[in-house]
Amino acid sequence: MTPVERDSEKKRDLDKKRIILSSIFLLIFIFGTFLIFTTPSNIEIKYNLTVETKDGEQISFNTYEPIDRHNDKMTAIIIGHGVMVNKEMLKSYAIELATSGFFVVTHDFRGHGLSSGELERNKLKNDVKAIKKYLLDKGNIDRHNFGYIGYSMGGFAGNDVVKDDNDFKFFIGVGTGLALDYEDCKNRDLNILMILAKYDQGRRLEDSKEEIADRLNIDDEDVHVNKLYESFETKNATKLFYDDNSDHFTTAYDQDFIREARDFAINTFPKVEPIDENFYANFRFLILIMQIVSGLACFFLIIKPLAKLIVKPKEEEEEEVFEIKTEDETIETLSLKALIYSFVLAIPGMAIIFFTVFLFLPLTTAGLSTAVLFGQAFGILILLWRIGKKNDRGLIKEILLKPFRGKRRDLLREIALGAILASILYTILYLSIGLNYLGIIPSLNKVPWVLIYMAIGFFMLLIFSIFFQVIIQVKFEKGMKNLFKAALLQYSILMVYFITFVMIFCILMGTMFYNMFFYFAIPMFLLAVFISALLYQQTGKILAGTIVNSVFILLIICTLSPLSFGLAIPGFS
Repeated sequence: MTPVERDSEKKRDLDKKRIILSSIFLLIFIFGTFLIFTTPSNIEIKYNLTVETKDGEQISFNTYEPIDRHNDKMTAIIIGHGVMVNKEMLKSYAIELATSGFFVVTHDFRGHGLSSGELERNKLKNDVKAIKKYLLDKGNIDRHNFGYIGYSMGGFAGNDVVKDDNDFKFFIGVGTGLALDYEDCKNRDLNILMILAKYDQGRRLEDSKEEIADRLNIDDEDVHVNKLYESFETKNATKLFYDDNSDHFTTAYDQDFIREARDFAINTFPKVEPIDENFYANFRFLILIMQIVSGLACFFLIIKPLAKLIVKPKEEEEEEVFEIKTEDETIETLSLKALIYSFVLAIPGMAIIFFTVFLFLPLTTAGLSTAVLFGQAFGILILLWRIGKKNDRGLIKEILLKPFRGKRRDLLREIALGAILASILYTILYLSIGLNYLGIIPSLNKVPWVLIYMAIGFFMLLIFSIFFQVIIQVKFEKGMKNLFKAALLQYSILMVYFITFVMIFCILMGTMFYNMFFYFAIPMFLLAVFISALLYQQTGKILAGTIVNSVFILLIICTLSPLSFGLAIPGFS
């Protein structure tokens, strides 16, 4: 056997192993997806139903119904989410309450998730009232016994509703404020539980104690955490539950908070019989990990065969690799320059994009996030111009437009590869995170704006790919070990910049609320850099990776950004 034949046989063996591994991971992902949607098996979940508010907005909601209670009068609980998130975030609360015998509804407030409309704080109560009307129209709901759980912004909306509606027998506020004082509660049955995390970025313990004191008509100093005041028998139980391991974001998933809310609801309505006393939050989280790991493993394993099938040239054709050689620069000097240019030119870059584009667009938080990234992209763009000038390359024609030059057939193939991979990745993320922990599909009224943001994001990510793949990655030797080094180097430069400017923004705003962006940025950027690095290694081109990243990053960012016009910056108070 000749060396060429041996190499060919090795490649065939590797391809077989890749097919086997990707098939195994695909089967694990499918099994995990089946498992997460059937656990627990004793409740029925209906997704993305809609109801219309009195002012004409379409509110999207999910229902969680105990299977053996269809013909009984059920006690209903409405759950309202916070700003910049959606109904899927509170699914763990909903499942545990449904297995406890309650009919539970989680809904997207206007301007969020799949609901229509613009975020207007004074109208959020209309969304809750529309959900309650839907429940009353069902016919199998106890008309005078409701509960409400509000996370962050959802708590403020719930205060407005519960204050004027005696059908609500408990109010649970998670990382939110309490506007129900002694006068509001003294002549009615209303149990109140306020849940607060020690590291909450926007709520102070002192403020919560003051609000509880107003509710009980006692001094602030007499309010103690984790102590039950009054009783469930007298139907005016009050408690401030305080935990020292969570922050504002993780209160939506913290098992201690979920258990406390569930037990409080059960004690408020002792006649409601649970259908299942198991606790599923931890088990479902393990299923999610299984889904994510197997789904992403399958995704990365199929990149090479798909690239070979769609993009790779025929054997008789010479493969063209897009690279810009900088012989007089090292990886270290280029990385240092990237950081320097990013920080020095970030403010001018943000100002340019903000005053020319984002000032006139809705989705304010998406605009702010993209503006921060554009600041770095602008700095690297100027660095590319300097590099091109030294190497006699024009910035526009020979650098920025280079990926679009060449045969039309090859360009279309690369675009097709990017579109196919983007669809596969988004399906994996939607079936795991999107339907179970954080919705990632924007509403129809956001779509025109999403397309604009996606175009801007594509331009930014193209700049990043040209610098990090075409200039820096080519300096690394081939092989998976060096691919990891190249990807992690890019990740480090992006995150150092992003973390710094988000923290500066938090300091200027006087709140650490926005450092919750790190929960999204850290995994998104990590996934993006490995996609870019691997696709460049496999194809020698950058368009496919840029397409995949611009689709999944901007769709997620725009989904989590409430629809709001003007310069209003969503917070939670």
